[in-house]
Amino acid sequence: MSSAISKIYNFLQYPFTKGNTIGIREENKKSIKSKIFPTQPFRSRKDVNDYRQAIIETENAYKHSRFRVKMQHLYMDTVLNAQVQACMSKRINLTVFKGFSICDKNGMESEKYTKLLNKKWFSDFLTYTIQAQFFGYTLIELGDLIDNEFPNISIIRRDNIITDTYIVTNYLYGQTGSNFLEEPYKDWYVWVPTPTENGISNCGYGLLYKVAIYEIYCRNLISFNNDKAELYGMPTRVGKTNKKDEDERAEFFNALIDMGSSGAILLDAMEDEISLLESQMNGNGYEIYDNLETRCEKKISKVLLGHADAIDSTPGKIGAASGKDNPVHEALEQIQKIDTVFTEHIVNTVLLPKIRTLGIYIPEDHYYKVKNNAEKEEQRQREDDSNQKTANLFKTIKDSGVEPDWEYFTERTGIEIEQKEIEEQKEDESEQEMLTNEIKNRLDMIYV
Repeated sequence: MSSAISKIYNFLQYPFTKGNTIGIREENKKSIKSKIFPTQPFRSRKDVNDYRQAIIETENAYKHSRFRVKMQHLYMDTVLNAQVQACMSKRINLTVFKGFSICDKNGMESEKYTKLLNKKWFSDFLTYTIQAQFFGYTLIELGDLIDNEFPNISIIRRDNIITDTYIVTNYLYGQTGSNFLEEPYKDWYVWVPTPTENGISNCGYGLLYKVAIYEIYCRNLISFNNDKAELYGMPTRVGKTNKKDEDERAEFFNALIDMGSSGAILLDAMEDEISLLESQMNGNGYEIYDNLETRCEKKISKVLLGHADAIDSTPGKIGAASGKDNPVHEALEQIQKIDTVFTEHIVNTVLLPKIRTLGIYIPEDHYYKVKNNAEKEEQRQREDDSNQKTANLFKTIKDSGVEPDWEYFTERTGIEIEQKEIEEQKEDESEQEMLTNEIKNRLDMIYV
């Protein structure tokens, strides 16, 4: 019923909108995905040269040929790294788990409209929006509106998007496709770009552009480390024989292999010799892979979360996240603010106008705001500290024998002072002064 009312309201508010208020896409507005030729992403072992080639392809002088195919395929391997995945998840959760409000023009939360968006589809929308920070952009497909929700919300393949012309190509490296900023698609899609880094493209490359090079090194280091473990960490069975007959030598070698899963070598007893050599590095040569991998992972954490120890810090040690003044806490707080501003802008300027048109009624003067309880607590702490200083000042004035201006105290701190208490305190002080004077007079009479 509420959905029907929303649709009627929006029909009256947008009487010339071409059928968008029905919430269900017509045949000519079906998903752009159905027009993309199905191709399997090309996955191969990536190296530094692939990273350079991806950048060159993206910076083509002709904007219609600035493809992001190689770059996005590079990113698809980059996010498989455990360190990258952990940093991305942490950053997304910093904003998505904070909670939000739909506020009226006076900044007061509207529980009714907040509840309307407090659904899984909106949580998915926020996740897709923040993902744009990593990949450079995201094109979100809302899907059909069913019972005031978008249960089929998803994203369009990034390697099929030409960011400079806003085209979703029908096939990779194609020049034709669907413009998602024009009819009949514009109301059903949310375009989430990031600022450009160099002015060549109108859309940024994303944080993975800076992370991918370190991830490539990490990936190769793991491969090198595995090879080292196989060569030097496992025993090698060595067999020596004087047999010259090929069948007898083969039988002897097969016996070596069947003894276990580690490597086996067959040598001539009198002639052949094999030695496995490595740099001794003063006895710690085995550490070279671990140390380099750790340095690369710290660079990844620094790029994605603002601090090298944002993921791997240990409580109680220098750099650990143990307090608000700690560098890790400050870095994560800054990252959270960046993503908060980013998501609030996309929701308020792009999403809300679209869903109002499609049939979800949220008043025009209402807006989306991420909750920040930490900020409120800090503001309260600052107010308490300021009030404490003011109270100490007034106490000092009163202790010196001068009656302070309590009305100004209330104006300054917002704390009401009961005048009755002040008057009773004055009466007590007056009585005390009279008693003191009476005792003084009696003493004077005695010693006259």
